[in-house]
Amino acid sequence: MKPDFEKTFAAISAHFLTQQLPDNWQDFDDEYLEEWFTECALDTYEYWDWQSVYSEINGITETVMELYK
Repeated sequence: MKPDFEKTFAAISAHFLTQQLPDNWQDFDDEYLEEWFTECALDTYEYWDWQSVYSEINGITETVMELYK
């Protein structure tokens, strides 16, 4: 079974954020995503730009998706 990108991204987000993104995270606008990432960043990532954390999660998600091709 091939994983869904959005669900995989949300699951991986829990390794960077204090809580996993909800299933409808892709419906969030950039302003709300920024707020979510800023408020929920783990201590390790609290001073990172939110887009950098997003990029890290996205990169890992793309790697996982590639493995399932």
